[in-house]
Amino acid sequence: MSDQHLGDDVHDLLDNRLSAARAAQAMSHLDACPDCRMRWDDLRLAREALQTSSAGIDMSFAQQLLDRDRMAEIAKGESRHQARAARPRDRRPILAAVIMVVAMTAGVGAAYLAGAPDEVSLEFAEPAGTATGTLAAGGEVTYVEARSMRGGDALRSWVHPDWEATGLTPVEGAVMRSATGENIFVATILANLEPIVITEQHGRLSSAFAEHFAAVDLGHTYAYIVSDDPRQLVWQTGDVVISATCSCALSTLESVAACFPAQSDPGFVDRVAAGLREFTAFASPDR
Repeated sequence: MSDQHLGDDVHDLLDNRLSAARAAQAMSHLDACPDCRMRWDDLRLAREALQTSSAGIDMSFAQQLLDRDRMAEIAKGESRHQARAARPRDRRPILAAVIMVVAMTAGVGAAYLAGAPDEVSLEFAEPAGTATGTLAAGGEVTYVEARSMRGGDALRSWVHPDWEATGLTPVEGAVMRSATGENIFVATILANLEPIVITEQHGRLSSAFAEHFAAVDLGHTYAYIVSDDPRQLVWQTGDVVISATCSCALSTLESVAACFPAQSDPGFVDRVAAGLREFTAFASPDR
């Protein structure tokens, strides 16, 4: 404080930072100096206006927040749980979960597409190829006896009639590997002592059958007459394409074909599972 004016001491007086003796001297100076009194009043009024502002600004609270020493004291007494709660929320787990969901969705979609049945071509229906023509040379063959065919477990992946209800008789069967790597089931059955060769392959019937061959109504689906000598019908049920061949009358062949039950198309889960099997087979070192 100078002899003429308070100078910076006016701020210390406002903030109560002067000792009692110096504060008393400053207050006496304010009574004697109009200039310092005017400055004191202006600063005091400005301070009060800020502290009681209608905008709700509490300068004392703001000053407390800016007081680093005070914040350090508060932090010492704060628990770890409270400290974590005060931090911004970590959104990395949410982002990771979103990325995982997107990746899983893409994977399921790819598996669904990969699980689509392969198209079964016209070669499948060639009479000369129903037994051996489309089979791989030296391929693995799994034989199925008549008793196993009647039991049903050996044919759970294939379509077969109700032997008791239809009167059809299973003779023998075999699962073979085709030249394209597909499994083909070939069986011989009897219908009133007429031998009939049944060939089945998982897949989707080619649209060429409908374009090139006449169709007959089996009741639950349509079959295509692909040969008259020997007689041969080809049809689709579920994800299996079936061929029936014989030297019998067409009506006999139609009645036998009608005995094979209708199956629904593979569902979403079946398609995805088939696609995953395709991925596994592709990744296999033995492929």
